[in-house]
Amino acid sequence: MPLHLVAGGGGFIGGHLVKSLLESGHAVRAVDIKPLSEWHQSFPQAENLQLDLSLRSACEQAADGAAEIYNLAADMGGIGFIEGHKAQWMLIL
Repeated sequence: MPLHLVAGGGGFIGGHLVKSLLESGHAVRAVDIKPLSEWHQSFPQAENLQLDLSLRSACEQAADGAAEIYNLAADMGGIGFIEGHKAQWMLIL
């Protein structure tokens, strides 16, 4: 069975993609820089890894054997950032 890698799998959208892939019967490796305890959702059926994908060696480890890669890993903010920095966003808006 081909392995699907979800980079950013601990995020809100990434977690939903992991869930959908698992429900479709795919093997999934979910990777995020955050500790597993901080993931929006995690699934024991997936291989869950905490890796810093800004490092080449971590990318190679994460991608090893993957047939498809979904890159949702980015230092772009997202709802977690917005919720944690509400005062800053209020000043911008």
